[in-house]
Amino acid sequence: MLTVRRRVERLVDGQFLRLATEVDLARLGVHAEALLWINVAPGALEPTGKRLSRHAQVRFTAATTGTSNLLVAVAATDLSTLYQFLSDTVGALDHVSAIDVAPILTGVKRTGLVRPSSL
Repeated sequence: MLTVRRRVERLVDGQFLRLATEVDLARLGVHAEALLWINVAPGALEPTGKRLSRHAQVRFTAATTGTSNLLVAVAATDLSTLYQFLSDTVGALDHVSAIDVAPILTGVKRTGLVRPSSL
């Protein structure tokens, strides 16, 4: 009979099971998060998304439809660092025509885990 460990390893190796870890970002020095809804020229969508995804502050990048075509989740040490990322990194991209920044004020649920109220 397989041990639990070996069974879990087989499930992970076979891509039937994926493990995710929830980390309190404040303990890692992250005190500012935002969702960026970016308008990018259609021909530059993929390279722009890939370029942004390489930055350490970027947690998630996805092509979308609607009023914006690129969604980027950003985590920064503070608001000043977030501003610098928006100004220096996003601002330097050639094919960005507009950006809507939605700061995340507090998290209620992440990775399926409902958090106790912090308000």
